[in-house]
Amino acid sequence: MDGQAEWTEIGASSGLDHLAMLAPVEAFYQSLLPGFSSVTTRMRNYAFHAWWITRNARTTKITSKKAFHEHTRRVEALYALASAQWNRETGIAGARFALDKLAEEGDILAFRSETSLETPADLRYLGPPAGDFQGTYFGQMREIGLLARAARHDMPVPTKDGERLAKAYEAALPIAPERFFEIAKAGQVSRVELAMMLPMAPSALDQDGEEARLLREILMGEGGSEAGLARRASLLAILEIARKTDSQPVSENMLRWWWMDHSPDGHHAEAHAAWQHYQVGDMLRVSYENLMNHAILGLEDASEGLLVPELIGDIISDVPDMPLGEWLDQLSASNQSLHDLQNAGRAEGAPLGAIMAPIARLWAEWRFRIDELEGSLPTKPGHQTCVTELTWIEHRRREPASKAMGQLIYERVLRRHLEVAARKFRLQGSYTYLVELEHARLRARSLIDANPSGPRLSTAIKFLDDVGLLSKGRLTDRGRDYLEAV
Repeated sequence: MDGQAEWTEIGASSGLDHLAMLAPVEAFYQSLLPGFSSVTTRMRNYAFHAWWITRNARTTKITSKKAFHEHTRRVEALYALASAQWNRETGIAGARFALDKLAEEGDILAFRSETSLETPADLRYLGPPAGDFQGTYFGQMREIGLLARAARHDMPVPTKDGERLAKAYEAALPIAPERFFEIAKAGQVSRVELAMMLPMAPSALDQDGEEARLLREILMGEGGSEAGLARRASLLAILEIARKTDSQPVSENMLRWWWMDHSPDGHHAEAHAAWQHYQVGDMLRVSYENLMNHAILGLEDASEGLLVPELIGDIISDVPDMPLGEWLDQLSASNQSLHDLQNAGRAEGAPLGAIMAPIARLWAEWRFRIDELEGSLPTKPGHQTCVTELTWIEHRRREPASKAMGQLIYERVLRRHLEVAARKFRLQGSYTYLVELEHARLRARSLIDANPSGPRLSTAIKFLDDVGLLSKGRLTDRGRDYLEAV
């Protein structure tokens, strides 16, 4: 010690997984829809990126990381300008920049400044130095089998499937490829030539062409890879639901609850069951985060904080004098749907009974099928999942409800959070404590934003729409023919 005090910086880091229960759920849904993410926005963007990466491997041959990132920014900005000409085009990186640029006067649109690293990040077409491709598309295109890394210089290179897709994309181009890259390098384009590039836009895909056929083949996992088959199973299940519910479009929210409210059957029962398991895991995780918020709210009026026994006593004061299992049976007997129970438990100021109701329903419906969940969300040391928590509840169903609930809130929620926050602080330097413990007293710091996770279903629906199997969430004739051919 040198006698000098040094304060640590708490900062505003909020953390995204305060009970470390989200990571297993995310890992599971990623295994059900591999090859794209919630930020990969349009299927045809895969074709565009495969095309310019293929051209770089064959002609430009840029191997310097700095030069490659500059090239990326220029081609992405030009692609954004070309695509933004399409009425209400969506899913284009740099769309705001492109629309503002198109609104300018003059026959020549200059974008060299917006793609230069010398320009402040907030004035560039996109802030990241590497553009959109590196952080959003490269990893997913490698997973889906379109790209790889070169062994010699570590730059992205196309696979054979990537080259096939690039060839089909280039065949649909209305402008000479060499001219596109000349314009991108110069950082300026005439409105006349830009208008010629309009067919490059995602929404301009010719559904009867070779490019669309390849995109459908890639999306639907027809190559037979393990990841492709997993994705195919989920996408076929989505198309089957679209066929069964022709009166309403499929959406992420609709799919979640359709899978929960119906028993798996038919050709796509395995995928249906897997998505049920995901939803059970995510619902229980949200409910535990709601319990954490309930405890935090119980601390907010105590300026000096509360001893843990005092806080637990306040929380369980209204828990009835009966075994835990009987209380959960009462809570689960509600006529409300799981969807409504979850919404009631997430409401501001929800009482403990409302927060526990979805957990009670899940326990009632899955207590004898926990082994099914174990197959999808296997138990690992130090992890809490729907399997560990429903098992924990099952083992204590005969204990007094107040005693069991006190243990659950203390052991599975409060202590769990403190352990997770301590680990993040020790390993990452991130201060993510929602409650602080000082002199055996807990004080509130902030609440969790407890929301259902986003399991790529919206992206899946959009991609099925992009390749003509759905249209605004409804099955197309092409989609119906595809299902029947399967």
